Amino acid sequence: MQQDRNIRGFTLLELLVVISIVAIVSAMAYPNFSSWKKEREIRSATEKVANMIANIATQTQRGTFAYSQLWVLPVKGQSTVFFTKGMKDTTFSEILNDPKKKPECKQTQSGHWDTINNQSINLLGTTFSDYFEVYNPEAEFALDKTELRTQIALGATLCFGKSGNYYKVTGDLSKLSNTNITLEGAPTPNYIIICAYDSKKNNSVCGRNAAGGLEKPAYLVKWSRFGNVSKYKWSGSDWNRQ
Repeated sequence: MQQDRNIRGFTLLELLVVISIVAIVSAMAYPNFSSWKKEREIRSATEKVANMIANIATQTQRGTFAYSQLWVLPVKGQSTVFFTKGMKDTTFSEILNDPKKKPECKQTQSGHWDTINNQSINLLGTTFSDYFEVYNPEAEFALDKTELRTQIALGATLCFGKSGNYYKVTGDLSKLSNTNITLEGAPTPNYIIICAYDSKKNNSVCGRNAAGGLEKPAYLVKWSRFGNVSKYKWSGSDWNRQ
């Protein structure tokens, strides 16, 4: 059978033209994709942190824990890590019944809080244990990571007791450190801002507003002493509820 002599492949010039067009389109699309990816990762991290706060508050109100904690731990050279910890009735009662002790919202690698899941995690050579949950964004974003930051520079804790008793914040979440911001017309110190590390600006923490250098994407988690959690998104000039 005689072959159709009109069938032919691409010439080298045609192939180079196609490759050039693909390269140009890809270069134009990449900034949008990169921006979308970072937005998605920061939003996902915010959902996780909000759920961790709501979960320990709920577990405390239900009586699973007598006292519970969220620990925000900045880690040098990588994303901030979040732990939740819990103290059961027996342990908490021992503290309350001892005149030399009082409920403390301690930042501690191990001890003080009850062992819940017999799990541990190693961060830069240091082992952390005795936690209920841990969220390490580095593990989630390992293939193409976005370093996650908060407004917290040195570490902070948030603790819940049943019916709002023994509620406490420490470190960079204390009222002296966590400057009030206005959300829906009301000032509050009860919030965590979550943003992405910017290598150009070398931002070690998130700003609190545009004047403080805060840019999109950025989200905020707000809570009450009873564990009611709300989420907000930074528009570039204000916080909008999600």
